[in-house]
Amino acid sequence: MKKGILGVAKDPKNQILFCFDERFTDDWPSSDSDDSDYKPECSLSNEPTVTHIRKRPKDSDDSVYTQALSDSGTINVDLWGKCIPELVLLKIFHHVVESVGAVPFLCRVMKVCRLWCNCAIYPTLWKTVDLSYGWIKANDATMQLLCRTRFSKLTDIDLSNWKSLTANGLKLLADTCPQLKAINLSYCRVKTAGVLYMINKCSSLAEIDLMSYGSTDVVTTKVIVQIISKCSGNLKSLNLSRNPLKGYGSVLKSLAVCCPNLECLDFSQNPNVCTPLRFDLEQLQHGCPKLRILRLVNTNIQPFRVSVQARNESPGFPELQELNLGRTCTAAGLPVAHSSDVLRRLVKTSKKLKLLDLRGWSQLTCSDLESVPATDLADLYISGCPVTSISEGEGIGIVASKWKHSLVELDISWNVSSDAAINMAIRKLAGTSATSKLEVIDLRGTRISLDSVKSVLKGCPMLQRLNLSSCRGLPRGMKQEYCNEYLDDLRQNIDSVARTDDAQ
Repeated sequence: MKKGILGVAKDPKNQILFCFDERFTDDWPSSDSDDSDYKPECSLSNEPTVTHIRKRPKDSDDSVYTQALSDSGTINVDLWGKCIPELVLLKIFHHVVESVGAVPFLCRVMKVCRLWCNCAIYPTLWKTVDLSYGWIKANDATMQLLCRTRFSKLTDIDLSNWKSLTANGLKLLADTCPQLKAINLSYCRVKTAGVLYMINKCSSLAEIDLMSYGSTDVVTTKVIVQIISKCSGNLKSLNLSRNPLKGYGSVLKSLAVCCPNLECLDFSQNPNVCTPLRFDLEQLQHGCPKLRILRLVNTNIQPFRVSVQARNESPGFPELQELNLGRTCTAAGLPVAHSSDVLRRLVKTSKKLKLLDLRGWSQLTCSDLESVPATDLADLYISGCPVTSISEGEGIGIVASKWKHSLVELDISWNVSSDAAINMAIRKLAGTSATSKLEVIDLRGTRISLDSVKSVLKGCPMLQRLNLSSCRGLPRGMKQEYCNEYLDDLRQNIDSVARTDDAQ
């Protein structure tokens, strides 16, 4: 089958000029080429216009690159390439870049015609660039070309997986873009000299991502402390996830002393890491009052012991909106050091909390969740948690009552609470259909009953995804994940499923 623009099949009834499909598509053909899809507009009345002719590449067919003359001797006009005001086209490009990003969009429109090419190289369009998807060769030569022709206004760049980038390439970027505010160097291998040069040169740097950095001499405690000290009050986001945590207590101390504007901190680890992270939690709360996102997934947290007075005087994290403390996998022999004390000290004043991830907490109780001061929690992940309650039969139902008006996503998969507690919680969530915001529910591995599933489908009108895999209390053929049209079918046919199950 022939491919049209961006790989979309040709449809003579629905002609497409171009599409903003983001990735994994064919390049756009030029409106100046002899592509069969291209139909030039009507010629201007008295002024025949010459369409732009591409430079003929070597070893190509001459017939493809000849001028197309009409029978009257005039040359077909190309309004797209000649008559659109440049400012209008530039404004359009700005809107698209804000929506889908600069790359590969700008790379493709440069091939349409000379006017589009001239607009696409405007430096103001290249302020935020994501080069992590392999659109271009990730090496110093590419960096040199981009710095010379595109990056004079660059403020935010993603260089994830640029493993061939050297210190020289990073220094060139720093010299060209001293106004740089955010850089992602995750999975890179640039040595300490290049990273420190960039930190010293770019005085406005506020967001740094060094996730799983390939060069071990960069993520040492000494170097990280230097980075924090240099960025100081400007630093808003720091990602050191999947890097060794040895000695990172001093890093957290440095953050508390130097970074009052810190908003995002990520120290997440691999599942098989058991190195404890020991630090003064209350000191961090005093030093970083603006913290909004704290990610410590798979991290064995061991806060310092402090007096009751010090805990009471701590301001907590009043701006915290996202807290990730779960374990994605608990390997054999690895202790989970999380306790109720850690959770309560972290969220003591976090009334704005929207996301709470406590997956894998083996000693989580409903009392712990009740102590969370947030009243409008939207995302709750307590997979694999034996959420218990003193009152027999209530269990997780207490949690459902607290946040049933605000929950958007709930994960209680592989929860070993009693069957009665799970079913009671689900029915409470489904009991307020007029105010329910639930869109995603994960019930894998629970003994949810068919009646409870039926109540969820009828009581949660905004539900978009429901996972019933490995639910032993349900009929055969029903234990799977449902979304989109499959969820609609289940909602419509749930009564017939119930009758079939009763008959059996």
